[in-house]
Amino acid sequence: MRNEWNIWVVGGDLRQVRLAQLLCEEGHTVHTWALEEAEGVPEPAADLTGAKLADCVVLPLPAAGEDGRLNTPFSAQKPELAEVLDALRPGQVVCAGRASPELLALAEERQLRLFDYFRREELAVANAVPTALAIRHTKPGSHTVTRFCRVQRSAAITDIGNRN
Repeated sequence: MRNEWNIWVVGGDLRQVRLAQLLCEEGHTVHTWALEEAEGVPEPAADLTGAKLADCVVLPLPAAGEDGRLNTPFSAQKPELAEVLDALRPGQVVCAGRASPELLALAEERQLRLFDYFRREELAVANAVPTALAIRHTKPGSHTVTRFCRVQRSAAITDIGNRN
């Protein structure tokens, strides 16, 4: 059994930043892209050339922003999802949160193994509490939501890796 994986964390918010940090702490090789404005992550790659060598590519939650492009709040880059997926190889494992039907179709066209981690019951249940707390702490008429984010080490990536 392999103890170290080559994982690419592509785009996303503080959840992906923390994921990259945790994976590094566990001894995995972690590459990031479209996270260049985030602090505390491995030096972001200049492009996605090496992503085709990854054991797993992790896209954000949600994978796409409001414009349908990759969700990249920590980057000036706003690539099309097709551009990201074109950099990967057929059969590659891709994890994404709240994958849209369009993203699922793009992945299927490229023969990628896309897993929507937001559909996993343990994530949905664990996400319910901080979501409820955030809503409770929102002032009426305000658009500001207090953010609560609790990151746990997850068996999800290990589970996916064991399917190979």
